[in-house]
Amino acid sequence: MSDSAKLECWNFQVLMLSQAMLGGITPNFRMVVLSRESGVWLIKFYLEKHIADDISEIEDLMCQYTAYQGVSLKCRSEIFVGSESLPNMSGVDRAVYRRKE
Repeated sequence: MSDSAKLECWNFQVLMLSQAMLGGITPNFRMVVLSRESGVWLIKFYLEKHIADDISEIEDLMCQYTAYQGVSLKCRSEIFVGSESLPNMSGVDRAVYRRKE
């Protein structure tokens, strides 16, 4: 895959995730990061507190994210809860959302 095609693929995934997140982000969300590991799109959600409604919102968001795309999409999500410092991102990760702290 050419660099241009890779960039287009990344940009499309960022767009799809941004669309899925519209209206779903609460003040409890600290950061949402899009990564790619072994051909699988990985979406990491960082929450300040464990709030059941936000966990449910993430499940709904992931359903929307996958619904926008073909059945061949491979993705998974991880949820991190806490108020410690947010991790540094690798050069290939993309912060799709990050609140001001």
